[in-house]
Amino acid sequence: MAESDWDESVVLDREHLKGYTGGDAYLARDVLKIFLDNAPLYLDALSSAEGDGWRSSAHKLKGAARGIGAWRLARAAERAEMLGEPAANDPRRGPILDTLKERLAELEGVINAG
Repeated sequence: MAESDWDESVVLDREHLKGYTGGDAYLARDVLKIFLDNAPLYLDALSSAEGDGWRSSAHKLKGAARGIGAWRLARAAERAEMLGEPAANDPRRGPILDTLKERLAELEGVINAG
């Protein structure tokens, strides 16, 4: 799987979100709320994955982030997905999970700031 070319410096691409929601500000707000409600569930699934399920959970988070234009988070989720199905004791998991949590918190801050 080749890495994407999403601009990792962009926390939330509001133009992309606008296109995704057809310019409907209320729909955009609802989409962002649903994203914020569900994203922690993907992180929980990643944290508890015993090998199987890691790639799937990372893929779901990547897709959800990509859908709203959260390129910075999507790139980190893509890296997690590229690990495949790492064992629970794989030392690469911790730093990736930490990065995902940081980027989700950063995105939440941007969303809440309006």
